[in-house]
Amino acid sequence: MVGSLYIGNQLKGEVNMIIIENNDEKTKVKVLSVFSFGEIPVEYDMSTFPQPENIKGKTYELYYDKETKKLYYKYIDVPKTDIETLQEENEKLKIALTDQDENIMLIMLEMGGN
Repeated sequence: MVGSLYIGNQLKGEVNMIIIENNDEKTKVKVLSVFSFGEIPVEYDMSTFPQPENIKGKTYELYYDKETKKLYYKYIDVPKTDIETLQEENEKLKIALTDQDENIMLIMLEMGGN
């Protein structure tokens, strides 16, 4: 189920229609779509809305808070790709090998010192 909400200044022709989840139990609902009614009958326009942050490893969804009547972004973790997972594992292995090499060198130095 969806609901709609109109925001903006109707006298100036700055009317935006926001399509939101229709859930009376929630005060914060996901924005499903946004339309702007200006000179062009229907135009997708997000220029007057808050801009999302670009956070590595996250994506964002636009939400509307019914109590404060404000839009905000909710950030969601993006699952890592197989390549990213393998790169992380590779880095961990490199660090482990470096630590192992350092330990072997210390043991050799200690043995040679006796």
